[in-house]
Amino acid sequence: MPGLQQEIETAMVEQAPRTRVEGRPSVLLFSAGFYGTLAAARCFGRNGIDVTVADPGKLGPASWSRYVGRRVQCPPESQPEAFVAWLMDLGRREPLQHVLYPTSDELAWLVSLHREELSRYFHLYDPGIDAVYGLLNKRKLHEAGQAVGLKLPRTWFPESEADLDAVAREARFPVLIKPTTQILYSTHRKGQPVQAPGQLAEEYRAFSRDGYAPMLVRFDAAVSRPMVQEFHPEAAEGIYSLSGFVDASGELFEVRGAMKVLQRPRRLGVGVCFESAPVREELAAGLQRLCKHLGYHGVFEVEFIQTQDDFLLIDFNPRYYGQMGFDIARGLPLPLLAYHAALGDTDALRRELKAARDWRGNGEVFCNRIALEMLLNLQRLSGALPVDEARQWRRWLGEHRDTAVDPLIDSDDLMPTAVEVAQILYGSARHPRAFIRMMVLNR
Repeated sequence: MPGLQQEIETAMVEQAPRTRVEGRPSVLLFSAGFYGTLAAARCFGRNGIDVTVADPGKLGPASWSRYVGRRVQCPPESQPEAFVAWLMDLGRREPLQHVLYPTSDELAWLVSLHREELSRYFHLYDPGIDAVYGLLNKRKLHEAGQAVGLKLPRTWFPESEADLDAVAREARFPVLIKPTTQILYSTHRKGQPVQAPGQLAEEYRAFSRDGYAPMLVRFDAAVSRPMVQEFHPEAAEGIYSLSGFVDASGELFEVRGAMKVLQRPRRLGVGVCFESAPVREELAAGLQRLCKHLGYHGVFEVEFIQTQDDFLLIDFNPRYYGQMGFDIARGLPLPLLAYHAALGDTDALRRELKAARDWRGNGEVFCNRIALEMLLNLQRLSGALPVDEARQWRRWLGEHRDTAVDPLIDSDDLMPTAVEVAQILYGSARHPRAFIRMMVLNR
């Protein structure tokens, strides 16, 4: 692997920047390890827009895309004071040369928090801190969702031992202990299942030890208290999502529907495979009401648990997201929409949206083939994946091979895939227990 890493670093130095289209600002992207960043870089590059990627390291797959013309190193977003200082300094040196749009929860919050000053140096399409934090803080999202008539899982926000005792009496177990937000969260754990009422208090106290960065705690001291939510087993294979774009007026609104059909770990994890699904108009109308209620505009991805009777809102991502390449392939170029909106180019925005509305699909699916092959091979060997289920997924992949959209593998842009494979090998060697727990044992 050292040889491969050295080869990649050499290629990175030798790759020539793409020529910038005169008169069009470039885009500044962060989080080079995120698939949404890679999807955005490819979308912009293919539309003649210059791309700069900033990242603390050198081995994020997006940094290696042939569509990235410039790479710079920055502090990690987990060090928000240093990160914001770096960003401000770049803006002062290169005023209004970049469109800046968030690629992570941290960046969405930090940009909104510092919107007034950042807008002097960057082109933004930011709805403000109340809207962004109102969506990324699950307590606030719960309140806003209820206010506009959306349904949500039964949820508690305990503030004392007495509140925990009440939850233990009232809740239907199992339940999930979940962080109030993922912004600047130390572990980025999605949740902790609790099987019985007698385990709740101890598990809650242990979960509460995962902390947040001081900047966020100063902003909202209540963020350190986790929430408790009733667990729906349907979440393992019944996550319905709506993703799209809404403008500042709330009237330009376009979405795509999808079902998450495989995730890792399978009980509570990151999506590996998605299928196209019809847009449920009542949910889309509810999201439009939610955006107006909070004053949100921009790119979004929203998740619902599909139960036997309802669709329950569980997450709203006001930023670029992992499977965004799926929606770009389905005729919805979300990075371009955010770019035109940030520049105030309403004509271009309307043209892109009209084309998106006229698009007709071909049964596209989304598949992270590297992750799927690892799951099928490793979990089959460990016994965590039954033989029949493994065969089912092999058939699924074969049936959809011609319409599958991959977040990494692209015949026109090969280097990010090589970098991802190298990263997986390095990560599994450095953290073997975590790799075995997630990829082999499905935990």
